[in-house]
Amino acid sequence: MQEVRRKEEAAARAGITLEEKNWPPFFPIIHHDIANDIPVHLQRLQYVAFSTFLGKGFLGFFTLWLFLCLLWNIVAVTTAWIKGEGVRIWFLAIIYFIAGVPGAYILWYRPLYRAFRKETALSFGRFFLFDLLHIGFCIFAAVAPPIVFRGKSLTGILPAVDLISDNALVGIFYFIGFGLFCVESIVSIWVIQQVYMYFRGSGKAAEMKREAARGAMRAAI
Repeated sequence: MQEVRRKEEAAARAGITLEEKNWPPFFPIIHHDIANDIPVHLQRLQYVAFSTFLGKGFLGFFTLWLFLCLLWNIVAVTTAWIKGEGVRIWFLAIIYFIAGVPGAYILWYRPLYRAFRKETALSFGRFFLFDLLHIGFCIFAAVAPPIVFRGKSLTGILPAVDLISDNALVGIFYFIGFGLFCVESIVSIWVIQQVYMYFRGSGKAAEMKREAARGAMRAAI
C-alpha cells in the first residue's frame, strides 16, 4: 500500500491525472464522471448518448437501454423457442446480449467520452465508425430480415408479423422488442447527427484530415 501511495503522490506531483474508478457504484470498474470531465456545453449531448447505453428514469430506476433491448430480445426469443422455433435462435440471442453491451461501451461510447473530454480528432473518428455500425445493427434488428435462422433470433417487425398469427403472446413480445430497437435507433441517429455538427463546427474535421495526410506521408516515406 505504501508503494502504491508513493506512486500516486509522484504522479500527482508530475501533473498526471489519475482516473478514480467510480462506476458502477456498487462495483467500480471504470472511471465515468460526465459532470466533471466533459465541458458544460457538451454535457447534454453526452448524457443523451449515455442514455442510449445506460438509460435513466425507466419506471424510476436506472436501466440499461441497450441492455434492455438485448435482454428483452432473449425473453422474446425464449418464448419463441419454447413454442417450437428451435434452440439455435436462443443461443444467438444470448451471443447478442453477451457481446453487445460491453462491445457498445468499448467501441463507440468510450471513444465519444474521450473525444468530448480531450477533444481528439482520432477519438471522434473511432466513434463515428463504430456508432454507424451500432446504428446499422439496431436498424437490422428492428427489421430482422430472414437471413439468420429466418430472422427470429432478433425481435424485429418481420418475425413479429410472422409469429403473431401462430401465437399471439410470442408475436406481442416480438413487437415490444421491435419498439425498443426502434427507439434505440432513433436516439442513436440523433446523437451521431449532433456529434457530427459539433465535430464540423469545432474544426476537428480539418484536424482529422491533416492527421490523415501526415499518416499517409509517413507511410509513403
